[in-house]
Amino acid sequence: MNRFVAELLLVTASTLLAGFAHAQSFRTYLSSSGSDANPCTVTQPCRLLPAALAAVANGGEVWMLDSANYNAGNVNVAKSVTIMAVPGAVGSIVAVGGMPAMTINTSVKVALRNVVIVGNAVNPGTDGIDVSFAPMLSIEDCVFANLPGTGIYALYGGALVHVKNTTFRNIVSYAVWAENGPVVNISHSQLLSTGGIYSLGTNATVTTINVTDTEIDGAPGSTAVGAYTIAAGAVANVFITRSSIRNSGSGLNSQTSGAGTGNALITVSYSTVTGNGYGVYQFGTGSAVKSLGNNHIVDNTNADVGSLTTALLR
Repeated sequence: MNRFVAELLLVTASTLLAGFAHAQSFRTYLSSSGSDANPCTVTQPCRLLPAALAAVANGGEVWMLDSANYNAGNVNVAKSVTIMAVPGAVGSIVAVGGMPAMTINTSVKVALRNVVIVGNAVNPGTDGIDVSFAPMLSIEDCVFANLPGTGIYALYGGALVHVKNTTFRNIVSYAVWAENGPVVNISHSQLLSTGGIYSLGTNATVTTINVTDTEIDGAPGSTAVGAYTIAAGAVANVFITRSSIRNSGSGLNSQTSGAGTGNALITVSYSTVTGNGYGVYQFGTGSAVKSLGNNHIVDNTNADVGSLTTALLR
């Protein structure tokens, strides 16, 4: 037993002595040696995440006490909760059986810290996390790896997603895909050997992805930063600041499907775009790639398609 878990046992025991717990607990616990027949306490932890979610109070916390996979199928989160692994543990949630590892499709606030989201190589799933309608999803110090779909798929307006200090690697589709209205903020993260980020509008909504202090090191043929609209009134925005974009099929790719099909805008500042097939790919009425004039867009294989607009610093 590591020191952190031992201290946690002492604190929790003191808390229990101070008073009786309610029907649902503020904190529930998971362990590789636990059982779902247990009450999910620190001394009698559960084994799988759905059991701990059923036992935790709305707004509570689920703690993973050691290194293990903590699901057998899709995990649907229907209450506000923080899910975290203790320091030093690798608490995993696996995409398996043709399903995402986790879905959030109701109006809740969910946070993940120090959690690994991975694909199952034997019985593959799809995405890491599918989120729609939730007012907030916060992801910090996590890893998304070896997924056959998308890392985070944010769909429909109302979803606000924050990603910080997180690594995405070997994702077949995109690290982050935002569609029809969500706002996604990514900072201090790494997107490696994967499609990068994509902002899509297929109806009259505004979709926005903000990226700061992040490394996007893609894969041949993939898009590192994409904005695309196909419907009247649709707006797809991507704002890139102090980031590096390299080794992708296209670095900055802004497109619409034609006149009257919305506006796709990528704005980049204090960033480097290099070693890609195309540094800039801009196509379609209503699309634009804007530089604040302080970027290094150099040494990409092909000449730019379309135009790069210089925006004023102010």
